[in-house]
Parts: sequence; C-alpha cells; structure tokens
Amino acid sequence: MKKILFIINSLKNKSGVERVACLMANIFSEELYYSVCIINRDAKKDDSAYFLNDDVNVLAIGGGYLDFFMGLNSYIKNSKPDTIIVHNMGRLSLLCSMLDIKGLRLVSLEHVAFSIRPQWVKFLSKKLYKNISQVVTLTNNDALSYKRFHNNVVKINNISPFDVEDFNSVYNSESKNIIAIGRLTYQKNFEDLLKAWDLVLNQKEEWTLSIYGKGEDRNKLEHIIRERNLKNVYLRGEITNVEEIYCSAAFYVMSSRFEGLPMVLIEAQSLGLPIVSYDCPHGPSEVIENNVTGYLVENHNIQELARAMLNLIESSVLREQFSKRAKEHAIVYSKRTVIEAWIKVVEN
Repeated sequence: MKKILFIINSLKNKSGVERVACLMANIFSEELYYSVCIINRDAKKDDSAYFLNDDVNVLAIGGGYLDFFMGLNSYIKNSKPDTIIVHNMGRLSLLCSMLDIKGLRLVSLEHVAFSIRPQWVKFLSKKLYKNISQVVTLTNNDALSYKRFHNNVVKINNISPFDVEDFNSVYNSESKNIIAIGRLTYQKNFEDLLKAWDLVLNQKEEWTLSIYGKGEDRNKLEHIIRERNLKNVYLRGEITNVEEIYCSAAFYVMSSRFEGLPMVLIEAQSLGLPIVSYDCPHGPSEVIENNVTGYLVENHNIQELARAMLNLIESSVLREQFSKRAKEHAIVYSKRTVIEAWIKVVEN
C-alpha cells in the first residue's frame, strides 16, 4: 500500500484549500487504497473544518515554523512516505524543499498564482524548487510561470465536491437571488460587488444579493451598505448547507482581486449555475467560457460587472442556456477525470 503524506498549514479554516485537501485525502484512502496522513500546524482530526474518513490520519505539530520543520523531518524519517504532497499557498513549499527527503517524491500543489507572490518568495522558489520532484498547478497560466524554472510541471484541475456525473441538480429559473461565497477579506473584494449592486438596484429592486462567509472585512462591508442605503443585500455569515444555497440561486457573482482555481466557481458550475466574474488572475478565465457559461468582466470595472448582472437578471432564457452549458463544461472537474491525472503523479 502506497503511503501518501499531505502537508498543509491548517485544517481549521473553511476555505478552498482545506476543502480540496480533505476531499483528496478521502478519495485517495477510500477509492485508491492509499495510506494517507495529513500533517498541519494547528488542527487535530476532530478540529478539521471538513469531513475526513476514518482511514485518514491527522497529526498536528504546534509551535513555530522551526518546530514544524523539525517535526516534519522526524515523521518523514520514521514513516518514509512514498509521496509527499504540499498544499502550498506561497511559502510552505519553500520550507518543505529543505526537508531531509532524499529518495522520496516531493510534489508541490500550488493553490495561489505565482504571479501575485512577493518578490522574495519568487526569488527563493527559483532557487529551492530544484529539490521538488514535480509542481502541480491549477491553471495553464500558472503552469507557464513554473515552467520557466522547473522541468516537471503539470496542470491538474481541482475536484468538484458536486460531481456532475453524480449530481442531477435542476436549475431554478424562477429564482431572483444572486449569491457570492467567500471569506470577507481584501482578496475577495466584496466592496466592488456592493458598489455594482448599488447600480443594479436602480433598475431591479425585486432581486436580492446574499453574501456568505465571515472575515475581517465584515464591518467595512456593513458600513458600505449603510452609507449607500443598499436594499436587499444580506451578509449571511458562514454556512453548512452550501449545496442547497447554490441550487436555490439564479446565478453566482465573483469580484475577487486574484484567485488560484476558485472552488466556489467549480462548485457553482457543477450545479449548473451561470457565473459573472471579474477576469482576475488567474482562475476565473479557466472556469468560465465567456458568453457561453457566464460572463468574464474586465477586472475592477464595476459598471461592467453591474451590466453583466443585469443581462442575466433580464433574461431567464439566457440564464437557462448558460446553466445547461455550465454542466457540460463541468465534466473536467469530475472525480474520475481529476483522479486519473493524480494517479499518474503518485504512481510515476
């Protein structure tokens, strides 16, 4: 039985990275019969934000980065995993590239675009990634960035938790609710969405906008809502019934400043939701086919974002067309398609 080690900063947060890590761990252990352990810095198995099956082991190594590094080296020396997969948000793979892993396979799964990382991280990556066996990116653009200094790079999509081959969702063309999901942070840029909503409300007062998630920008967003006297917009906090939320919506909107390969867009598309999104670097353009499954809007163009939302609001026929094509496209995020690619990485 192959032994797989996942390394991730945390399992506590309800974000796309943790969701992907837990989903992969469950599939690797249940369906591929790998022995899987996840090492992180702060969460025991019971603290994980997402479900992990009984066969997945979790180890928390607390303290600072030096403690984490020493704990990883000790675990790897004793357990000798066949493949180590780092769920990297920018710096973790730099740390792991210095581990004592001679003869072991180290894979870096890049969840955040290389282009937006600090210059010092880019510089060190070009020096230290020579110790990494393979780089896995989520987008074609990111793959091109890594291929400039690494000779073993492959692009693999994230797996949708709502596999289009298994889920038979029915699009709700009568819905008048628009949704957005994500942490209330600078990256997600919900300020622009609220400003676009202000323009939409001038013409379509009967529609609603629901924003799901928690984060440090909540007070700022509440201030914008009060200052502009925005109606029919709701900050609904964190959710557990995410499938129900998607299936009751008319369409999805994303106004992020930057992304990797956004899980929320993959989830929305797998359940047949049309999408309106800023064309930010890099993920949205790889999920959305413009004017086919949704709209890609010039980054930070609030007027265009509002106009795209109004186009979908005004035509249920268009929404239904986008919904049908969204499901057809979502096959690339099916479990079968993605796991076939990961087997090639692990069994290399």
